[in-house]
Amino acid sequence: MPTRTRNVTAILLNLQHPTQSGLWLFDCGEGTQHQLLHTAFNPWKTGQDFYQSPSWRSSFGLPGLLCSRSMSGIIQPLTIYGPQGIREFVETALRISGSWTDYPLEIVEIGAGEILDDGLRKVTAYPLEHHWNVMAIVLKNMINRVH
Repeated sequence: MPTRTRNVTAILLNLQHPTQSGLWLFDCGEGTQHQLLHTAFNPWKTGQDFYQSPSWRSSFGLPGLLCSRSMSGIIQPLTIYGPQGIREFVETALRISGSWTDYPLEIVEIGAGEILDDGLRKVTAYPLEHHWNVMAIVLKNMINRVH
């Protein structure tokens, strides 16, 4: 729960590479947009991948961030990866609020196993024992590896 001195979950990783976008946001709790304004990064200007868990603590900031990205004129595609229910959550929030995105939005509901391997980074999800459908995400940076 957010307080005056603490925000909810959001982790922005800068994994820039000359050939691929590198800003990845893991979770997007309420207030994430405001906190991102205090960084040197502008996540609205890049193509990003989001990984979400379905709890309110880590997803209530997502609809607003998606809308702000559209209002900023961003047209680069965005992919959201998350557990079962993330598609319904995003689509329902956008529909009920009368909002939309002006960029291609792909929502991928994931299970356990490999999510992404782009040759530079490998992302794998592992289920956790929790009352929510929560996944642990392991990100392996493949850059600078000896083959």
